[in-house]
Amino acid sequence: MLKFVSLFLFSVLTQLLMAQKPFIGRLEYNLVSVDLLNKDTIEGKLFIYALDSLVRYNYLMSDGKKQESIHHLPKHKLLSLIEIDGQFFAIQINDTSKAEDPYQLHKNRKWQQIAGLKCREANLAYSDRNVLLYYSKSIPAHYFVGLKGAPGLPVKGQIPTDFGYMAFELQKIDFQQPPFSLFVPEKKYKVLPLKAFLEWSQTNQNSPDQD
Repeated sequence: MLKFVSLFLFSVLTQLLMAQKPFIGRLEYNLVSVDLLNKDTIEGKLFIYALDSLVRYNYLMSDGKKQESIHHLPKHKLLSLIEIDGQFFAIQINDTSKAEDPYQLHKNRKWQQIAGLKCREANLAYSDRNVLLYYSKSIPAHYFVGLKGAPGLPVKGQIPTDFGYMAFELQKIDFQQPPFSLFVPEKKYKVLPLKAFLEWSQTNQNSPDQD
């Protein structure tokens, strides 16, 4: 009986030690957006700031486009930060995206060191293509956006898009705690529910132009 209890406790402790811990810090990715239809390539950066369950995503593309959002992971809610004609809005959105993407993952026996993380290689089989993915189990997958259901943080790979793909690769990782101010919209932002913002947008578009 004592031997059984000892084995049970050893098993529980092992699982707890191997469990993925919340991430606090910053991740910096290089991005390459490839449009096969228009034969266009745009480079960019993705910065991920994480404070346990709070995450901020900053996309900066070489064509000047940017996208910023603040997420509360357990509540599946986010604030999309946008600017329209000099006005700043923080749009409240419920994240209703699917838990997993439509692919099958097959783990390979190859490993690679990327940005200081030990990453395992896997093959992602979509309905129309196969791509390689490198992931690290040292950081939970849910801190990355655009590829859900991975067994660990996606570190290097490609995400299919409507007309091509988005390639990504982790460049830097910083375990220092980011300032809390990153997860609170600045005072210049007007916080609106999505419905109210859509109503404002519709009214603004229908308003006559003023010289």
